[in-house]
Amino acid sequence: MINRPILRRALAALILLGFASGSVLFWNRGAFDIVQFAINLTVATLGLVWLHIRWRAQERRALTPSKAKDIFS
Repeated sequence: MINRPILRRALAALILLGFASGSVLFWNRGAFDIVQFAINLTVATLGLVWLHIRWRAQERRALTPSKAKDIFS
């Protein structure tokens, strides 16, 4: 089975990169502009880094079965 945090990050990366490239094509009526794509790619990468840091902090606080066993035993 695929690890949930890895799947979450992979889906977020696909969505962000899809919108980064799709918005360039949408706003330029099908023409590809490398400058706008580079800007969108930079913003998408920063968003992915921010999400990764946020999700990593949440995963550390999550109650795992071993933590639950330690707490309730």
